[in-house]
Amino acid sequence: MTVDFKADVAVIGAGPAGSTAAGLLAKRGLRVTLIDRDKFPRDKLCGEFLSYDALPILDLLGVTSSIDEAGAARIRTCRIIGSRRTVAFDLPVAARGISRLRLDEILLESARTHGARILTGHAAEKVSGGGGARMIELTHEGARVTVEASFVIGAWGRWGRLDRQMERSFVTETRERHFGFKKHYRRRSPGPDDTIDLYSFDSGYLGVSKVEDDLTNICGLVHGSRLKGNRGGWEGFVDRLAAENRSLGDLYRDHEPVQQLFLSSEPVIFRSRSSAEQGMLLVGDAAGMIDPLTGNGMAMAIQSALLASTAVLRALGGDRADAAADYRSRHSRLFGSRLRWSRSIASLLSRPHLLDTLLATMPVRAIGPFLLRKTRSDRGELDRAIRLWNDPVHN
Repeated sequence: MTVDFKADVAVIGAGPAGSTAAGLLAKRGLRVTLIDRDKFPRDKLCGEFLSYDALPILDLLGVTSSIDEAGAARIRTCRIIGSRRTVAFDLPVAARGISRLRLDEILLESARTHGARILTGHAAEKVSGGGGARMIELTHEGARVTVEASFVIGAWGRWGRLDRQMERSFVTETRERHFGFKKHYRRRSPGPDDTIDLYSFDSGYLGVSKVEDDLTNICGLVHGSRLKGNRGGWEGFVDRLAAENRSLGDLYRDHEPVQQLFLSSEPVIFRSRSSAEQGMLLVGDAAGMIDPLTGNGMAMAIQSALLASTAVLRALGGDRADAAADYRSRHSRLFGSRLRWSRSIASLLSRPHLLDTLLATMPVRAIGPFLLRKTRSDRGELDRAIRLWNDPVHN
C-alpha cells in the first residue's frame, strides 16, 4: 500500500478534543497529522458552553486569549428553571460562551501553528494494522489518501463510521436514544449576558446562553419517545414545547432566530463505552458522553485530549507503558464518576415535577456546589494532569 503521509500520531476528528490533542502533541515536537471530513469553518450541534475547568489546558496552547478576543461571553451564573421553581447559583470562575463555528477554528489553527499537518475535507474510511504501524485510509474529493502513524487518536464524536467498523456495542442500541437540536437567536428585550439557563420539560431539557456577536444559543436534548408521530420537524416540536410550557413560551417569544434551520444530531446514546479500542485512544464523545446539561462536554473533551497526549508521550519517551491501558485507567479515574452522576442529574431535569420537589426540599445554597463537585474537575486534579504532561516519564 502506498503511504502518502507518515506521522508519529494521527488524530481523526478536529473538534475540541482532536484539535487540542493535536496541538498538545505537536507542541512537544511530535509529527502529528490532524484529519477531519469537514472543511472549516463549520457549525456543529453543541451547547457551546466552555466550562472554566477547560481553561488551564487551553492556556497551555495559548488560545484562551484568542477565545476572549473572539468576543466569547463570560458566563458567571447558572439558573435551573423547573415548572414552578427556579434556583440560581454562581460559578467559581467565569466560563465562556462561544460558538463551535468559532472555537473549532481557533483550536484547529492552534494545532497548525504548533506544527500539526492538517488534512480537512478528508474522510477516514478504515484503520488497520498495529504494533507501531497503523494505516488510516482516507478519501478526499474522490481520491484515496493513506496515512501511516505509530499511534491513532479517535476524536470523531459521538457516532462515526469507525464505530461500526470496530463493532462497538452502543451502535446497536435502539431504546435509549436521544436527539439534540440547536439554533442561534437574538434576544428581543434586555436581559443578563452572563447567565446560562437550564429549562426542564417532560423527557428533555434546554440550555440557553450567550455566545459571541450578541447571539444566544438555544440547544435542547429530547428522548426519542417524544418525537414519535412528530409533525412539522423541529419547528413543530419547538412550537408544541412553547405551547405546553409557559416558561419556554416566554423564552421563544423573546428570541428571534438568526438561523433558518435547526441543527440536529444523530442518535445520542449514553451507554458506557471504552476509552480505548483496538489500540486506538479515544477522546471526547468518542470515549463516552457526559450529559449535555452539565455544561462540561467540551471541557471533558479537552481534558481527555490532555490525558491521551500524555499517554502517547509516556509510551514514546521510553516508559514502555501500554499507552491504551495507561490512558484507559486515567480516563476512568477522572471521568467515571462524572459520567454516572450526569445521567442521574439528567433524569431529574427531564422530569419537571420531580425537579420541583427536589428544588423545594434541598437547601438552595447546597445545590450549586453539589452539582459542580459531581460534574467537574477540581484545580488540584488538573494541576496534577498538567504536571504529568509536562514531564510524562518522571512523574
